[in-house]
Amino acid sequence: MKTWKKCLAAVLSLVMMVSATACSGTDKSWAVKSENLTVPIGAYIYNLYSAYQQAYYMVEDATQPVLEQTVEDQDAATWMKDFALRQTKSILVIDDMMRDMGLSLTEDELQQVSDQTDSFWGSISTAMTEYGVAKSSFNLAYADYYTKFTKVFDATYGPGGTEEVSDEDVKDYYLTNYKAFSYVMAPIIDMTTGASLSDDELSQLDTEFKGYASQINDGSMTIQDAADAYKASSGDDTVQVYTDAADFSGETASYPLEFGTELDTLENGKASVIDVQGLYKVLLVKDDINATADERISDETSRTSILQTMKQEEFQAKIDDAADSYNATVNQSAIDSYQPDMFVQETSSVAASTDETSSQESTDGSGEETSSEAA
Repeated sequence: MKTWKKCLAAVLSLVMMVSATACSGTDKSWAVKSENLTVPIGAYIYNLYSAYQQAYYMVEDATQPVLEQTVEDQDAATWMKDFALRQTKSILVIDDMMRDMGLSLTEDELQQVSDQTDSFWGSISTAMTEYGVAKSSFNLAYADYYTKFTKVFDATYGPGGTEEVSDEDVKDYYLTNYKAFSYVMAPIIDMTTGASLSDDELSQLDTEFKGYASQINDGSMTIQDAADAYKASSGDDTVQVYTDAADFSGETASYPLEFGTELDTLENGKASVIDVQGLYKVLLVKDDINATADERISDETSRTSILQTMKQEEFQAKIDDAADSYNATVNQSAIDSYQPDMFVQETSSVAASTDETSSQESTDGSGEETSSEAA
């Protein structure tokens, strides 16, 4: 991992001045705090829950109990608790960085945070409340945190930032790491019932798409022509050509890896047909990455997306390092009262019963944590 840049050294200096003494009381309403912010226990519980979910994608065998396996060479429970505490301390790190850089959320951004929290809370409120997570805690740990995370990221690497990345460097990264492509896709399952198409239907679709690819490759058809032809044959008016560019090298690639693997085999302007995740048949054409580079760099939204892909791993490492070394006041007794096994489905009723007792100490009965702090 890359280390902190010199221009962020002042932030760490400020962070290190915060007292590291742990709370010796029994107040379970909060998890960590600095001289400026107290993070409620619900934010830690949400982060622990998030770690539990992420572990499913990181263990060797997702069909086996996660807590009986290892994640990044640690037993899963230890990894989850470390992740949750680091992520909870990261709230303090970002809060300090916002303050140090003179940043604040605009009225529009505050409304976006509220709207985002509302849109997700409706679907998870029952489970979160059972675990002792108030809406305000979820807001702090999720929408509010990531909005501020993005704000600090932009103020670091964006135009005029403390570590501004030039258009030239963004373009160079784009040309080196991105692949440009266009595609048309057709579902190979019934999206309503989940049933697969018949063998005859699959064979017919495969033959049709391979025919389009052959014509594109000999120059007698464009991908738009292919989309129009498939729209007519399928009777599906939603069929269209999608055009994009993506970096397939990272773990957070926005497209299936099948796209990147196939594009590596194609020359510019050539087409191929692939099946993606057992859900779609895709007619894929590799486009010239140079053709759209200047346009994408000049577009603010597109440039920001490229910059985030370019710098997100480096920036996340900085935040993780700062969180790990942050001398926050940690309410260890409260944190230790919540363990990852509370999220295991087979014991959820027991966990919920246990958590209800604990959450009564940290909520006011309506799902909102009290504002009391340990002495």
